[in-house]
Order: sequence, then structure tokens, then C-alpha cells
Amino acid sequence: MADESSALPKRRQLRERTKKLYTDDWTLGDEEIEGRRTFQLDEKIECERYDLSNFSGLFREMNGSELNLAFLQKYGLQIPLLFKEMSGLGLRVPSANFSVNDVRTCVGSKRILDVMDVNTQKNEDMTMKDWQKYYEDPNKERLLNVISLEFSHTKLENYVQSPALVRQVDWVDVVWPRHLKDAQVESTNLLEDMMYPKVQKYCLMSVKGCYTDFHVDFGGTSVWYHILRGGKIFWLIPPTEKNLALYQEWVLSGKQSDVFFGDMVDRCGRISLTAGMTLFIPTGWIHAVYTPQDSLVFGGNFLHSFGIEKQLKVAQVEEHTKVPQKFRYPFFTEMLWYVLERYVHVLLGRSHLEIAESQKQHSIPPQHQHIHITPFELHGLKAIVMYLHSLPSTKKNVPELIRDPVALIHDVRCLVEQHRHDNSEAAITGYAVLPPPPPLTIADRERLRVARKGFVKIPRLPSEKSERAFPRRRRTRCKKCEACTRQDCRECVYCQDMVKFGGTGRAKQTCLMRQCLRPMLPVTSACKICQLDGWKQPPAPLMGKPIPNIPSKLMECSICFDIVHPECIGLNYDEITTVNDDVPNSWECPQCCERGRNLEYRPRQQKSRSRKLSISSAGSSAPTSDSDTTTPNKQPRLEEINDSPAEAADNERRTIMRNHLAMQLIAGTSRNLIRPHVVVRPAPPPPIPRSDEDESNLAYDKTVMLSVLRYLSVRELFHCALVCRTWARYCIDPSLWKKLDMSHICLEPSHLTFIVRRQPENLKLDWTNINKKQLVWLLTRLPQLRTLSLQGCTWAAVCGLRTCCCPPLTMLDLSYVTGLNDVNLNEVLSPPTDSRPGLIDKTSRLKHLKYLFLAGCDITDLGARYIVEHLSCLESLDLSSCGRLTDMGVAQLATQKLPNLMSLNLASCRLLTETTLDHLEQCKALKHLDLRHTTQVSTQAVIRFAAKSEHNLHVTDVKLVEEKKRKISEIEAIIL
Repeated sequence: MADESSALPKRRQLRERTKKLYTDDWTLGDEEIEGRRTFQLDEKIECERYDLSNFSGLFREMNGSELNLAFLQKYGLQIPLLFKEMSGLGLRVPSANFSVNDVRTCVGSKRILDVMDVNTQKNEDMTMKDWQKYYEDPNKERLLNVISLEFSHTKLENYVQSPALVRQVDWVDVVWPRHLKDAQVESTNLLEDMMYPKVQKYCLMSVKGCYTDFHVDFGGTSVWYHILRGGKIFWLIPPTEKNLALYQEWVLSGKQSDVFFGDMVDRCGRISLTAGMTLFIPTGWIHAVYTPQDSLVFGGNFLHSFGIEKQLKVAQVEEHTKVPQKFRYPFFTEMLWYVLERYVHVLLGRSHLEIAESQKQHSIPPQHQHIHITPFELHGLKAIVMYLHSLPSTKKNVPELIRDPVALIHDVRCLVEQHRHDNSEAAITGYAVLPPPPPLTIADRERLRVARKGFVKIPRLPSEKSERAFPRRRRTRCKKCEACTRQDCRECVYCQDMVKFGGTGRAKQTCLMRQCLRPMLPVTSACKICQLDGWKQPPAPLMGKPIPNIPSKLMECSICFDIVHPECIGLNYDEITTVNDDVPNSWECPQCCERGRNLEYRPRQQKSRSRKLSISSAGSSAPTSDSDTTTPNKQPRLEEINDSPAEAADNERRTIMRNHLAMQLIAGTSRNLIRPHVVVRPAPPPPIPRSDEDESNLAYDKTVMLSVLRYLSVRELFHCALVCRTWARYCIDPSLWKKLDMSHICLEPSHLTFIVRRQPENLKLDWTNINKKQLVWLLTRLPQLRTLSLQGCTWAAVCGLRTCCCPPLTMLDLSYVTGLNDVNLNEVLSPPTDSRPGLIDKTSRLKHLKYLFLAGCDITDLGARYIVEHLSCLESLDLSSCGRLTDMGVAQLATQKLPNLMSLNLASCRLLTETTLDHLEQCKALKHLDLRHTTQVSTQAVIRFAAKSEHNLHVTDVKLVEEKKRKISEIEAIIL
């Protein structure tokens, strides 16, 4: 037996050696040979058999506004849905400039990724840093694909929001207990660290040529994909009973690399997606994916109540095909129990969770009016009960929070009996039957701490470097990353606070989507040892200090926050191995590494409000003896923290007295605590004394010279300014520069100084690169400005008009401003959020506008309402090429709130009909109306409308002009 066992390895080695000699793939390993595809993928990409033109009903193209809860209640999610634009979906993703480097910065360089080898369809581990190097390497030796990076609880979570409908129906949001989800602290996808099914947000990074073979998403989840960059090709197969049976047979056969599953079924369609498109794939659809070019995709998986039967069917297929647990939907069976409990709680008013006693104020009472549920939900609840009943007792996985599962099943049967005859049409309400559960109170969180591995608060030991000679320097924006260059999302809590509190009060946080990904050390930072900055220069104030092109050599420790030059402590910068790749100029200093501080485990703590101790109670818990100082981690007892009522009143009186004393000190000091924000201009310089000879010389007379200089061109004025100091002062007189055109110029600081010195009243900055900071700087220093043109600029710059220092403009041209929509227009026209001393008026600074031009902007009927609300003095309005403006918007403009409206341009507004003319009859002061290229307004209606006018109304219409030309030609022919 020993001789046979020793001979077996030799025979196996001989077979393997012979196999390598007689195969073309001799350079590959055995596993790579076994998993390599034998069919030609290029042929499947170009094959006409999979063209969608050969099939009907394999997908549906929709607009974002059409996808709502009523649609789901009526049709369910049966076929894939394609959206060529993300508008109306409630979806939020980064801009197209977002790169894999930004993904690495958000999730961390040390994040372990599950990378799939495309040739073998096998997985391996790789760090995010190594993946970025591979992704950006032009010479790739093999094809790797990342399709399972779940980024919840990372910085990337702030930049991606799933579609609104998904957030309304996802069981994780509406069914799973809220306190369990709030208890999640880990950003990885390890099952032992999960507190809820962490499958809601994925980032997929694929290089050109990647292919993922046919599969069904785990647990029968539906999935949404948004292509941010690159493209994808999908093969889609409907989940019929026959197809699922074939799929199960194909998986168990082990011939996935030899057989293209699309050839085994009757219907298999191919669809190509490009950047900006969004695709919804319903439950159970079998699909394969190919990447024709490097791509970056965001997506997410979700279970819902409108495809329960298919979800359970896919779970059974996974059980039969022996899918490993790590590739299945986490807590799938537990989720089914929570679904049953949630429906019983909402529809019957009975709760079966342990947390019900602590949430009586949030419990849902029984419904007095019968609520109809859809057939998808009714049949799904039956299927869940049958599925749970079929499971063995070891796999029922009843959650610990459910007190009596038998009673819950009984209530589900009662619920099904009550809703057995529900009307499917009455169930289409557009409102969710399962509302999201309310957030827990702080008291509930304290009573219901979940004892789970990995969720234990570890007190952090006091740092030995807590008392440093230098305070920690706050980092500044890099102004280059995706977060720094984008606009506010206007949806996060901080943006809502800015709107609610008007930019004051507690609204001091930056928008979640604008938190810098790579914050930089301030230019004024200095080394702790040599007191020099990052370029070996003495630190100087930031104003006027040029920033070198070379990067700073300073390094800040991420543990103790000391800032030093590596050379100052005897290290070579190129040999440092503890550099943080995610944050510039960051490392772990040698002292912290020697003491082991970099190895300390500091888990992310649960966000909760800590109890604020009064001064007396905090002082009572401080160590008072030598024995106390030896136990710094000792916590005060509860009876030591709680003060008596008399002590609490005494502490409150002391606090009030201290506040009064502080106010007296601030009022009595002579020091300016706040730097003034108002621009203080010096008095005009005194006249230059001249001799008697100069007084007789008209060349020095200001009145004479200004009369002459008024006829000169800009170039000639520049030449005259070089003659002498007197002429130079005359040449910048504001009377010569009432109109200043800086259009199509790449603005620099010298141009801004040029504008301010000349104080124009009419300024054109069309199609320039001006930004918000520059525009605010100009408006603050141009109090005489009355006409401003910003055609073709970006919304990021135009939003600078909402400032208290904006002059009272009478004409504003915002035509073709990119990104200007209804919300942004309302922001510009609203009262400013800032203030300055002496400003009493709190209304809009643009309320004096008489001429407003918004041609080519994304303005709808809502924007017309904002114009009427804020601009009562308007005389001329240009809304040409606003393709979304309808008759309702014109009806709002025709109200009595715009009594002085004399000119209205509605050219190329193709949604307008003859009803517009009926509304405009109320505009008694209207003298000019432009209706060119409005195809739905007839010439006869325009003629009748013009005849009713009292002010000799001039209507510009293409048809009317042609009609007049024809009549003139007929009259001329008769005369001749």
C-alpha cells in the first residue's frame, strides 16, 4: 500500500507533464485550462440572433418621471427597464470626472477587493491600491474584474444615492429593524460584521474585454445599474420555468466554459448601454455582461414586495445548485420573517417584535379604513409562509427579536383571509403599504443595545502626546478632486439646514457631497523642529504668498498629528514605508510606530449623543487621590453623576452669571473681534498743484480732455495713459467706461483689477471663465453697476449673484448659462443669505430688474412662478428656446403681478398653444411679442390677438411675416 500511494503522485505528475507537452495552452496552469472559454465571445457580440429587433417584450424604455410606486403596484417589476437619462429617477451619482483614483480615496487603499479573473471566472483578493495600478496600466497581462465592491459606510456613500423608487420599496429600508441597521459600524462585507443585508450600493470597475458569464443575482434580488463611464453589453433571458430549469441544469453540468447559455434558450436579447444610461433588471432574469471599454458603474441590489414568488424561486435554485453562503443574500430567511411581521404590524396593528414595548409611541394603530393590497403582495405573503414551512427546523432562522413565530404565522393567515378579495385596481394608490419605520429615540438605543461580535465599545486610552507644543492644523481643500469641483447636492442634512436656517445658526457643515477627498496641509504649516514650511522657507502669511509648483515635504502623523520634515528626524523621504496613500502629506511617524500606537484597534463608534455633564459633576468625577490617578479609565457611578435639584439650580445660576460676565467683557473691550466685511474706499486724492503755465494749457484741463478722450478707442486710451500721470488718471475716469465688454476673454486677476478701476455701469462677461469667487469680488467693488451680462457662463459662477453686496441691477442677461434650472433661478432671485452692517432691506437684491434674459435655459412653469414672485418691476423678459415652458407658465406671467411687462420673447417654445394668447390678453402693457417657431400657434390666432391690443402690439411670427410679404407682392403685382 505504501508503494502504491507513493507511486500515485509520480503518475499524476507524468500525466500533467504530458498534458502540457501536447496542448497549445502549455503556459497556463491546470485551473486556468479548466476554466478557459472554448466559445468565441466576439461572435456572440455581433451575432444577429440576439438583436432585440428579433424579440418583443424583453425590455421597456421609459422616462424617469414615469417610474413611480403606482407603476409598480399596477405592473410590478416584470421586465427590464431602460432609462437613457437619469432625470426624474431621484438618482444621485458623481460626475463623469469621477475616476478609479477617487474610488480608492473614498474606500481606502488597504480595502481588500474580491477580484474575478475573467478567463477562469475564479476570484482572488487584491488591495484597492494594487487594483488602481492594474486598472491604469496600459499593458495588462490578464483580464480582471471588480463587481462586488459594496461601499456603504465609506466616503463614497455620500456621492451615490439609489433611485427614489428603490428607497421606497427596498426591504432593507422599510422592513429590517432600524436599530440593527444603525448599529452597523464596519465598512467591509464580512458576514460576521454585518448588522443588516449590506447589498444596497455597489461600485463595479471593469477593464475592456471583461466578461461575466450568465447568472442570476443572489436571492432573486432586483438590481439597478447606472453607467457613469464607459459602456456595457447585456444578454437578457426571461425567468420562465423552462429557462430556470435549463439554467439549473447548465450550472450543475460544469460546462459553463464550453456552452454559451444563450444558445440553449429560445429568447435571449442583447442590449448595449453607454455612459449616462440606467438599467433596472427584475427578479430572476438570467443575464451576462460584457465590457467593450473601460467602465465605472454604480448599482445596487434590493428585495421588494412585488416579486416575492420569483425571489423565493431563485432561492430554491441557489439551494439546488449548492451556491456557497458567502455568495448568497445575507440574512435572507431572517428578512422573510421581518416582512411577515411588518405586514401584520401595519395592516392589523399587532407587533411581534421585542422592541414594541419600547416603541409604543411609534406603533401603528389598526386601520379603520380597509387598505387594499396588490396581488403581488397577497400571493407573495402566502408564498413566504409556504417557503418557511418547507424549511427544516435547523434552517428556519427565526430572529431573536420575534417573540412568538407561531402566533405571527397565525396572524399572517388572518391577514391573507381578510385581504383575499381585495380589488387590484383599488390597490393602485401611489402610496406604500409599508412606510419606513421611524428612527429610534436615544432612550430606545440605550435600552436596546445589540450584543453582537464586533459591536463592543472599546475605550480609547489617553495618548501620551495629548499635550503638544503645536495644535493640530486643520487641512484645506485641494480644489481638484470631484468633491471640491461639484455643486451642493441640496438634499443632504447640511444643505437642508442651510435652507432652513438661512446660512446661520447650526448650518456650518459642508455639503456631504462636497467634503474634500484629499485635504491638503495649509501652506502656512511649519515643521515642529526647524520651524520652516514645506519648501524650507520661513512661514509667511497666506496673502500674497506664491504657492510653489513642487509638493510640500512636510509630513503629518495620522496618530499624534505632529508635523515634521522627515529629514529633520534623520529619514529619507523615498524610503518611508508608512506613508498614507489616501491623504497627501500623511504618514505614521517612527515614534508612534515604535510605541505600537499604529497597531491599536480603534473601531468606528456608534453615533449617539453623549450626556453633557455639568461643571460640578465633571469635577466630582475627577481623581482626588493618588489611588484614583492610577486608574484613569475608571468611570463614575450613576449616583455620582446625577446632581440633586438644589445643586442643579445652583449650577444653572452660575452658568447664567458666567454668560453675563462674558458678554460684559466682550462689550467693554476696545479690540475689533470681527473683521469688517464692508469694502471701505478712501477719499479721492487731492488735486495736483499746477503752476500758472499749466493752468493756461488745455491739455491738463479735465473737462476738455474728457471731451476729447470720449471719442477714442480702447487701444488709443491705453496709449494716452502712457503720456503722463495726469492723463493716466483721466483715462480711467468712469465716464469713459460706462460700457465695458470683456466677452470671450480668459479672465485673469489683472483683468478684474482693470474692471474695478474703471467702474463701468454696463459690463459684459459673456462666455468667460469667471467663477463665483471672482464674481462676488467684482460685485462688491462695483456699486454703480446696473447692467450685467453673463451669457454662456456656468451656474457655479452665476450663483455668486446671491450676495448682499450685489448692486441694484436693472438688466441681467443669463442666457445659455449651463446648469441654470428652476431651483437655481429661485436661489438667485431669493434674498441673500449673508448680511453686512447697515443693510436693513432683507428682500432680493435683484428686485429692481427691468430686463431679464433667460434664453436657452432649463426653465419650466415653476421658474415662471419664481419670476412673478420676485420681479414685480419687470418690463422685458426673454424665455426663448425654453423648450419645457407650457401654457401654464405663460398664464402665471400674465397675472397682475407684472403690470409693466411690455416685451415678451417666447420664440422656439414649441409646447405653447393658442391658449397662450388667451392668457396674454391680461397683459395690458404688452407692446412686443415674439412667437417665432411656435408650431402650435396659427397665424389667424396671432392676427386676432394683435387686433385686440390697445398699444399697437407688434407680434413677430414667421408665418405672419411670410403672410405680409405675400400680400405685399400681390398688391405690387396688381399695381403693375
